[in-house]
Order: sequence, then C-alpha cells, then structure tokens
Amino acid sequence: MRLKFVLPLPHFLLHPVTSGTIAVVHGYLAYGHLTKLIAGEAQWLHIWKGFGALFGAYVFTALTTRQSATSRKGSIAKHNGIEDDSRVFEPQWEKADAVNPR
Repeated sequence: MRLKFVLPLPHFLLHPVTSGTIAVVHGYLAYGHLTKLIAGEAQWLHIWKGFGALFGAYVFTALTTRQSATSRKGSIAKHNGIEDDSRVFEPQWEKADAVNPR
C-alpha cells in the first residue's frame, strides 16, 4: 500500500552516507541508554530515549538500504562484453505498480 503523504526531508538526508551516519549515531545513543536500563537503572528517561533512538536507527537504516538499492538498479552487468540485465536488482513492488498503476 502506498501512502500519498510524503515527509519533506532535505535532499542531503536521503544520501546513503548521511543517513547511514545518522543511523550509526542513533545506534550509539540507543546502546548507551539501553545498557543503563539493563544494568538496573530503570528510569523513564532511559526507556523512552533508548527505544526512541533504536527506532530512529531502524528508520535511517531503512533509508540507507533503500537508497543504495535504487542506485544499484540502473547498472547492467557485462559478461564477456555482452550486456546481461538478468542480474539487475528490480524490487517486486515496482513490477506490481507497472502492472496495476494507481
């Protein structure tokens, strides 16, 4: 299902290196808060910041992998000088949208 609402993110956030860096920072912050929570320091601060940072890491990792997958899609591999498009990554949802346009 496609949503019609799109977040207005700046273009530099959609670059795989930038979103990957932000995902790593979120993972680091989540690690810091969740280790304190596991160690026994049960405070609401560590609960919501730890799981919030973990969710942020998940979102930015998804942005990173999505952008890197779409950048590989356009490349066609050459084997013995012959173009072979059988190894081109093409997500299934794009095929479904081409068959059933909305």
